[in-house]
Amino acid sequence: MHDSMNKKQITRDQAFHAIETGEFGTDVVASHERVAVLMTQDWCSQFAAMKGWIYTLDRDFDLHELVYNLVPYFSDFRSFKENRWKNGQIPYVRYYRGGKLVAESNYVSQEEFLRNLGL
Repeated sequence: MHDSMNKKQITRDQAFHAIETGEFGTDVVASHERVAVLMTQDWCSQFAAMKGWIYTLDRDFDLHELVYNLVPYFSDFRSFKENRWKNGQIPYVRYYRGGKLVAESNYVSQEEFLRNLGL
C-alpha cells in the first residue's frame, strides 16, 4: 500500500525564489522523492483536461501547483517562465526526483505524466 498524491499550492515566496534563483527551492523540489510542479492559467483547456485525471491519481508523489494568472505577481512569473525557462505554453510541468529536475513537459497524457515521474 502506498500514500496517495499530496497536492500543494506554490506560495508567493516559493514563486519569487524561483524568479530570483532560476529554480524552486528544496522545500518544493525535494518535498518528496517524486515531485511534479504544474504551472498554468485557469482558462487553459489543456489544464482542464489534465484536471480530469491528475487529482485522482493514487500514486505516491507531491504535486505543487501554481495557477499564475490568479496571483498578483502574474506578469512577473509569466515573464520569468517564458524568458528564463523558455516555455511560453501552458500547462507547463517540471518533474523532480530526489530534488533534481529530470523532465519537463507541457500537456501530457496520464501515462506520460507518470512516466516522467518514474511511476
